[in-house]
Amino acid sequence: MAALLQQQRYDEALLCMDDRLMLITRLVQQAKENPMQQQDIAVLAAKAAVQEEHMQAMAASHHQSVFKQLAQIGTANKAGQAYRVNSKEF
Repeated sequence: MAALLQQQRYDEALLCMDDRLMLITRLVQQAKENPMQQQDIAVLAAKAAVQEEHMQAMAASHHQSVFKQLAQIGTANKAGQAYRVNSKEF
């Protein structure tokens, strides 16, 4: 997922996040159905939680980056519009 975010392939990254959530749901079901495996599943869940925090931070960083780029585009568009309006006056 990190590679997808870095490549700005956001739709695919969202699908990976959805897959991770389904995996966590299945792990919870597995733990309920097989008490003997609860300890192993707890270890996997702890690792997944650490990864999830990292992925959320990375996604937030990319969100900020995209927002800044959109703001710059908006500012450039406004400047272009002002230039066109002002150039017509002269």
